[in-house]
Amino acid sequence: MNRTTPSPDRRLSPFAVWFAAIFLALLLVGRERMFRDPGTLWHTVVGERMLDTRQVIRTDPFSFTCEGRPWIAQQWLAECLMALLHRAASLDGLLLGAAALLAAAYASIAARLMARGAGPAGAAIVVALVVGASSFHFHARPHVFTIAFAAWTFGALCDVESGRAASRRLWLLPLVLALWTNLHGGALGGVLTILLALAGWIAVMRLTSPRSARGFPVLVAVGAAVVAAVLVNPFGLELPRVWLALMNSRVLPAIMQEHGPLEPGSPEAWMIFALAALYVGVLFDSRRVMLRVTWLLPLVWLVLAVSRIRHAPIFAVLAAVAVAEMLPCSALLTVLRDRRSLFAASGVGSSPPRAGRWAAPALVLLVLAVQTLGWRLPLIGAGWARLSPDYWPVEAVQQLAEAAPRTARPRVFNQMSYGGYLIYALPRAQVYIDDRCELYGDGFLKAYDALMRHPAGFDAEASRWNFDFAIVSSRSRLAEHLRANRAWRVVHRDDTATLFQPQN
Repeated sequence: MNRTTPSPDRRLSPFAVWFAAIFLALLLVGRERMFRDPGTLWHTVVGERMLDTRQVIRTDPFSFTCEGRPWIAQQWLAECLMALLHRAASLDGLLLGAAALLAAAYASIAARLMARGAGPAGAAIVVALVVGASSFHFHARPHVFTIAFAAWTFGALCDVESGRAASRRLWLLPLVLALWTNLHGGALGGVLTILLALAGWIAVMRLTSPRSARGFPVLVAVGAAVVAAVLVNPFGLELPRVWLALMNSRVLPAIMQEHGPLEPGSPEAWMIFALAALYVGVLFDSRRVMLRVTWLLPLVWLVLAVSRIRHAPIFAVLAAVAVAEMLPCSALLTVLRDRRSLFAASGVGSSPPRAGRWAAPALVLLVLAVQTLGWRLPLIGAGWARLSPDYWPVEAVQQLAEAAPRTARPRVFNQMSYGGYLIYALPRAQVYIDDRCELYGDGFLKAYDALMRHPAGFDAEASRWNFDFAIVSSRSRLAEHLRANRAWRVVHRDDTATLFQPQN
């Protein structure tokens, strides 16, 4: 009797296809847009200094207003990784790293949706909502680690609760939290998500099966290990103290959009509400068949996203993963299923094709190699990423470099949004302020905001700090005030920024 060997599944895995599509799309749209946060720039410089000195930074090295004051590089590991990418491929390397992390997170969500029965069209709808609800946070900075780790962590919790993964996988969570802690403060959100899930499981066990108390010690031990993992960092308790201080600040929500509440009329709000409607609708529909603790956790993050917009990307990935988990129990599955696809949905309970599982890392390494070799190709080559002179004070800082003596460390008054660029483009300059808000404190931030709104107080501030230069947006109230002030002269002016110098 002849036995036939089954032919291997040669389809590309959904993850590989989705990763390539999202990754290349982010490289395209992120050329300038993913470099519109000053944190991208000063984080990279901080990483460079730590690589050079082989020590974590514990005091402020950049400003003259807080020079020498204690300040910890709370995202030290991410900053070192950013510095390594910058050394390898400059801004292109930073764009590649951010795009790869985001693509991995959203491709995993798309693959999970397809594994639970959705077709490519249905998965694309959900992923588009997630991206739309998060895209305002798409910057090449450590925050992208939180988006990726939040997706993985919640997915792991869902896999354990559904029985697709053994409970021993929970012991990976403390290890992940220890790594996450040193990459970004969003690890605090990871701790919250895990503890809520564990507490919910314990409550359900006590209510439904009081005799199953043997599982309680394991869940309690995992929770304790997750909390302890936060202390695995170079700064000990000081790191979570900084996180909590930023979260409890009453000034930040008033002066920084990302710390403020959700604005109902904004484009991102509409995407968040649309995703929330989808999630709540599927939850309401699925409850008749089954209800799990993890399915409820995105509700917590929805409330947090409305109260502070920076939490929206975490809500988005949790909601999408929850929708994928609930899909087999919902009538929505018949809408999202699409059998006429180039790479068909795997179907509930089936194994996804394994072909091309190394395609995603191979693509990233290929692009990095092209960038490192200096090949100037569109999208994937060197020189693609750039800092827009329409957004950053590129020409004004060039003039500042020429006007200031090369051996001097000029004291530059700058608006907050320009601080990171000054630190990056002219390291010898000392800045007045940047967006390291935990360093400056609520009092200084509040005074700065008042100064920018009512620039009449600038002269007293200039006398106090003895500014050598001032660089502000050409359309700001302060620029108008300084142009009318005979004590200051215009050194350079363009549509983006104006550089001023005292007359004496």
